[in-house]
Amino acid sequence: MTIDLLRAIRQSSQYRFIEPLRYALANTQAQLKSRGRQRQRVLLIDDQQVYTSEQQYAPLLRDRKLLRRDLGVVIHYQRIADILRRPAQRLSGFDVVGLKISYRTSTEEALKITRTIRDAMPPQARLVYFDGDDDLCVMWPGIVSIVDLYVKKHLFRDRAEYKQVRIGKTNLTNYVAQKFDINFDDDDIPTSPALDDEHIQKLTLGWNIGLDDKIDDLRQRYRELPQLGDKDIDVVCRASVPNEAWISPLRAQVIPQINALRGTFKVLTPDRKVSQDIYNQEMLRSKICVSPFGNGEVCWRDFEAVLFGCVLVKPDMSHLETAPDVFIPNETYVPLRWDCQDLTAHLTYLLEHPEECERLRNAAAKRLRDFLNGDELSQAFGRILELAKKRRDLTAPT
Repeated sequence: MTIDLLRAIRQSSQYRFIEPLRYALANTQAQLKSRGRQRQRVLLIDDQQVYTSEQQYAPLLRDRKLLRRDLGVVIHYQRIADILRRPAQRLSGFDVVGLKISYRTSTEEALKITRTIRDAMPPQARLVYFDGDDDLCVMWPGIVSIVDLYVKKHLFRDRAEYKQVRIGKTNLTNYVAQKFDINFDDDDIPTSPALDDEHIQKLTLGWNIGLDDKIDDLRQRYRELPQLGDKDIDVVCRASVPNEAWISPLRAQVIPQINALRGTFKVLTPDRKVSQDIYNQEMLRSKICVSPFGNGEVCWRDFEAVLFGCVLVKPDMSHLETAPDVFIPNETYVPLRWDCQDLTAHLTYLLEHPEECERLRNAAAKRLRDFLNGDELSQAFGRILELAKKRRDLTAPT
């Protein structure tokens, strides 16, 4: 029996038997302990095509008991394919449906799935779309018009930015297209349309990859910051990408500037993949981590750097809102110009001022751990549920 077949059998058992049983037990417990508080039955569904996108659900699934205690929320998790076999039957009884579709899905199919689910839901139920993409923009504006609320990991601080037509999918593709003459005509998404005011009003902030299972595991494993004086690598940066990759211009100036510090400081700029354990050790040994943009502005490395006690240095993030927010300029990270031409100056200053490194890394670690150890997830999810209800109440048939 192959590994893929075993995985398929295990997943089938989980969603056909284990998840329904878990939901039934949680629902019963919520009824018994409700003490007059109204329950909210929430169905989360996705297509299980992209792990990094599915991780947006991770904190909700990981903290089901906490959300049931704080919000009276009972969560059920299922696959889109299973729901679509009998949508009206499988969507009945839920107050809120959370939907997530892989970016690999065609626009036509994504809209078809969303409309099918919307049409099969009870009239007063709320449909919330969870966008798991790395970037700030909206891949399928048509979905925004169907759902009650659209949740992003990050949002433009100035919501008027969503009224801009962009080259490629995102503000980053638009930036490299204009600054470096990169052509996106043959890209899957050659241009991104603007959103109108009604669409923009449906956008709301959720949480970013700082709540992914990977980061939560690191938080549990590495509870204490290593001493700065015990670190023997001054700067680490893994930023190698093929020259033909569209993000290459965003990183082209980074590695040469870091390598120019060799001889004065100890730097590490690997260009080969290594195991997770070796990567962790690199970060634990490093005083500063340079984290350039990728397909989006935020990446796991940002939060790994904070938990491993590195000073985070990356391009300026002042244009966006996100949570957990470890991007407070010159308080929890050091912002760079987007062309990174000021990188050498910032690194030299930091390495000549270890007290500044200590201040920055301690402030970032405290901010992240305070968020992860607090009730911010319950507050954020509660706010999402309330906003979805308000919007549905405005449009639902009476």
